[in-house]
Amino acid sequence: MEYETLLIEKKDGVAVLTLNRPETHNAMNQTMFMELDAAAKELQNDPEVRAVVMTGAGKSFSSGLDLGSFVGLGQLTALQIHTFLKGVQGTYLAYEMMDKPVIAAVNGLAFGGATEIMLACDIRIASDDSKFNLMEIKFGIIPDLGACKRLARLVGNGRAKEFILTGDTIDADEAYRIGMVEHVYPKEQVLPEAIKLAQRLADGPILGIAMAKQVIGRCWDSDPETALEFEAIAQTLCLVSEDHQEAIKALAENRKPQFKGR
Repeated sequence: MEYETLLIEKKDGVAVLTLNRPETHNAMNQTMFMELDAAAKELQNDPEVRAVVMTGAGKSFSSGLDLGSFVGLGQLTALQIHTFLKGVQGTYLAYEMMDKPVIAAVNGLAFGGATEIMLACDIRIASDDSKFNLMEIKFGIIPDLGACKRLARLVGNGRAKEFILTGDTIDADEAYRIGMVEHVYPKEQVLPEAIKLAQRLADGPILGIAMAKQVIGRCWDSDPETALEFEAIAQTLCLVSEDHQEAIKALAENRKPQFKGR
């Protein structure tokens, strides 16, 4: 489909999803939220896409919420606001739970909702000039798209509370130091490095990667017995897959396996 606020380019199993409102530093308006939801469904259901890179056009990943697009939010009832928030939360969750790896290639600003969608990605690569914040507390509200849980999972409760309760902005070095991002590169290298990693994952066993992602995502805070059972079920599916059989055959023949994603 055609998108107004996004670009999607697909090549060799990798889809690059670009937030595309560079004139506003890719501020996230209602149209972008709706299109991110549609894009998640498109990418999940496209068998040719095996890995996703999310980035921003121009100088920023995203400056966060486009306040002008939400001027009417204060006129809604509590139930209407709750319904709206649940819808956007579902969009972010779709990227987190997608069977395909999603890599955030963060260039420049990633504020508010942009930090939150970055946290919903599997791996985060940032430019050395990136800046991050969750400034909702300065408006008397809280992050509401998953950051309270996802950030605490990445950096620990204490650091997550400090970041959220102060609303402070941090740079790429600090984000890397506390574990909010996995890699930091010069700005011009961020997207190529993200695509390189995505290509490596796209060439891998898609079922095994999907199962590993699901087990990690669903079991990280479960009891040990539940986590082990989930691992056993996922491993059973992997062991009977064509990809596993191909890997065994390739090992015997001393060659690189050619995974087909079955």
